Amino acid sequence: MIKEMDELLQHWADQHRGRGLRQCSPLGALVEFGGIPPRSSNPKGSRDPLGLGELDEAAWQIEQALRTLHDNHQVLAHEHYRWNGYSDEKAARLGLARQTYYDRLHRLHYELQRALKDQFKRQRYA
Repeated sequence: MIKEMDELLQHWADQHRGRGLRQCSPLGALVEFGGIPPRSSNPKGSRDPLGLGELDEAAWQIEQALRTLHDNHQVLAHEHYRWNGYSDEKAARLGLARQTYYDRLHRLHYELQRALKDQFKRQRYA
């Protein structure tokens, strides 16, 4: 497991669950940032693929990178990070042995890291 990718995917899942900054109250934003929260400079409107509220920039980048991965990786990302339950139950729902589940999770992290690097390079040279 790649810790940084795990944390990014957890953030992505939290945004989809509505726990992101844009989903909280103004008072909650003040508490979260210890003062006035930063304003977004991004255009509004196109960052709500599932109708759950806007995703922040990091979650949106992860969403875009996940879309470039194989379907198996996308399903695993949604199953592992967005649904509750123990990993053994998740592995059973996917029809995988426990070790295979964790091997594929590690491969997801590796592929996501590669996709994010490629995405960054494309943006940088565009």
